[in-house]
Amino acid sequence: MQLREVDITPKVAEWARTSAGLSREEAANRIGRPEEEIAAWESGERKPSMAQIRKACEVYKRPLAAFFLPEPPLDFAMLRDFRRLPADIPREYSPSLRFLVRHTRTRQEWLSDFLQSENHSPLDFIGSARPSADPLRLAAQIRERIGITPDEIRTCRTREDALNLWMSRSEANGIFVFRAGNLRWEKIEVIEARGFALSDPHAPFIFLNAQDAKAAQVFTLAHELVHLWLDESGVSNLRTAAKPSTQTEIVEVFCNRVAAAVLVPQDAFQERWKRGDTNTALEERIQSQSRYFKVSDWVIARRLLDWGQISKPKYDELTQDYDEQWREAKVRDKERQAEAEGGPSFYRLKLMNNGNAFSRVVLSAYESGSVSGRDASSLLGIKLDKIGNLAEMLGVPVGWRRGH
Repeated sequence: MQLREVDITPKVAEWARTSAGLSREEAANRIGRPEEEIAAWESGERKPSMAQIRKACEVYKRPLAAFFLPEPPLDFAMLRDFRRLPADIPREYSPSLRFLVRHTRTRQEWLSDFLQSENHSPLDFIGSARPSADPLRLAAQIRERIGITPDEIRTCRTREDALNLWMSRSEANGIFVFRAGNLRWEKIEVIEARGFALSDPHAPFIFLNAQDAKAAQVFTLAHELVHLWLDESGVSNLRTAAKPSTQTEIVEVFCNRVAAAVLVPQDAFQERWKRGDTNTALEERIQSQSRYFKVSDWVIARRLLDWGQISKPKYDELTQDYDEQWREAKVRDKERQAEAEGGPSFYRLKLMNNGNAFSRVVLSAYESGSVSGRDASSLLGIKLDKIGNLAEMLGVPVGWRRGH
């Protein structure tokens, strides 16, 4: 039986593949067709079957209707690249990161329009700072705006508790924070991106790579907050040049320095450090401070470097050790996850991937009738008949609209 061929637009087929960041060979492997056949679709020499083009939609993460457009649509430009990468790591963004940025921008565009239609005022801190600002003063401004004191951090039992506190306070200030990148089909390596910021005066978004350690996610969040204060959207992996020369490198060094001061306030840190036992090994003193402030050892080493308490060579030696410890910890985490039964529930994963604040806005808009069930389902990535379950977990009422 011959499969019915579908008359797609060849140029759109090529655009869908290249905008997903896939070579013809990679696309062929994922779609399950010969590479020559993918090339033939794009040249117009052959037409795919409906089943084949649906598989291509899944791989390219594009709607079926896009393949029938007369011309490739205007696509989002990728984010500015603030990363510093090893020589053996490709510069191009992976398909998973490309899709995540595109997906987040789509949500941001909807959310920004929605909030403006609801007469929400723009956030005054977006773009309120410059890279020439005093790092300590800007850190104090950010910390005051987010509203977290050292005493509150001290009472957090774990670094995960501290991360949740930083996220919830950021969301309370109109910033939409979400975590993703740890599922098999959306995996984003930490070396590729620890996070990104999408600045917007009404709906700024921050992405945190869920594969990263909790303490590292705390620092990434603080780093991306600085990007919002600068109104600088972009992808970061937090590695910086020893001697920054380009504007991009200067911005990243500045963001790291401010982020460290946000998480570890100078006065509180210096007071605790001076009270410490100077006979104790440096590494142990650093660990003690990192446990107190619920950050990584690397952040404390960064604060000591900025304070002039350790030399740059010593700092580099410490960070090399921390990188190795982080890699070993990731191996142990994977082993524990493999041994553990089950995992986070579907709804908890959805909340993590969408972010609590974004989920609340969509659910409330759905409840009030401001968005349709179809749009709410699409924005949250969940079937309409499951929205009530998600709302119950988040504590948002969806009464009369449930099941509609």
